[in-house]
Amino acid sequence: MRRTDDVRPRRPAGRGLRPQGAVSLARALSKFGVCSRREAERWIAAGRVSVDGVVERSPSRWIDPVGDRVVVDGRRVGDETPRVVLAFHKPAGLVTTRTDPGGRPTVYDALGGVGRPAPAGARALPGWVFPVGRLDRDTSGLLILTNDHRLGERLTSPAQHVPKTYHARVAGVPDREALRALREGLPLPDGTLTRPAKVRVLGTPRGEEGSTWLEIVLTEGKNRQVRRMGAAIGHEVLDLVRVRIGGLGLGGLAPGEWRELGPEEIRRLQSDPARQ
Repeated sequence: MRRTDDVRPRRPAGRGLRPQGAVSLARALSKFGVCSRREAERWIAAGRVSVDGVVERSPSRWIDPVGDRVVVDGRRVGDETPRVVLAFHKPAGLVTTRTDPGGRPTVYDALGGVGRPAPAGARALPGWVFPVGRLDRDTSGLLILTNDHRLGERLTSPAQHVPKTYHARVAGVPDREALRALREGLPLPDGTLTRPAKVRVLGTPRGEEGSTWLEIVLTEGKNRQVRRMGAAIGHEVLDLVRVRIGGLGLGGLAPGEWRELGPEEIRRLQSDPARQ
């Protein structure tokens, strides 16, 4: 609160202030599931986007996502944009990003034309999608891609506790103390503490007596968490596969394959398997 003797000039009312409920035009296009925010900035600069009948070239323009009429390439867009959710079996060796400065293959290379920005006058099928969370280059398994930011936030928010299930082959045979540390939570080298995890021993692979397969269920998503947990107990993770997110399993998807999910599968994806 300003004192009565404060003589600093007052800011003109409304200048530079964000209207209640407003978002930037670039963010709105991303939220609508039309394209990424970076791509939206390019489309806006190219004059492909209009607001209430007027071409808008500023990506930072505040708009009312409910009341304003937003048109891209002659097509109105908004929250009614069809939502797309894909399940993809990411193979090891791919990075979870749209492009890689080092030229490494990405998940979008495996998806072909799916999820890439559409040129003017065309629309890629099943449309622009972004990865929900990440799997590191050496990790394979279930990866969700969608244009639905609400679903993405629901699946990645630590507050939602959506379980992710991994099968990890670790070097050696963890003893009871090591398994207890995984289950109860343990400090990582950066000082963060992991949440308690569900852990069970799956067995020793045939011909690989020097390693053990574990099933680990996490309700958080720290960077390279399973690998860091393995290192913290002295058992390096040799192979890692994510087999389930929420109530949705990898199923029969072969590495490199993807499919679009239906409403029931999306519901299962968001649910806790223990409550089904």
